Amino acid sequence: MAIKTNRWLTINIMFEKTKIKTLAWCMEDWTSLYFIPAFVREYYRYKDLESVKKTRLEIIKNLLEEELVVTGDLSLDNIFTPWNLSIDKILKRIKSEWDNLDRELYMYELVWFDLTEKGKKEFEHLNSLPELKETNPFYFDDK
Repeated sequence: MAIKTNRWLTINIMFEKTKIKTLAWCMEDWTSLYFIPAFVREYYRYKDLESVKKTRLEIIKNLLEEELVVTGDLSLDNIFTPWNLSIDKILKRIKSEWDNLDRELYMYELVWFDLTEKGKKEFEHLNSLPELKETNPFYFDDK
């Protein structure tokens, strides 16, 4: 039983670290889908793309369900337009469009994420926990 608990805690911390890194980047600016798989690889150390995609969708689902981010498109003139879709439709759209690329994801395609006020508060809370403290170069706590 202790092994399962330790493994769960490790997985949970990796999940939360990936989540906090995503929130930190979203605090700085709109963040494209391209970066989330990079964060997943950083903490989970997956070698195969399918594991990265699966975990990435779990993290996105969590962020959307907790209303920490919104998804949308970013125009060439730097205007963010939120998607007016249910969470299930957002996840299906992201998965379908990424699967249909038949190549590596480019930096600025498919979907963008914008941080909500609730997301800012969640980042501050998670970043106050010693085991999750983010050392993101884009975030500086002035306190």
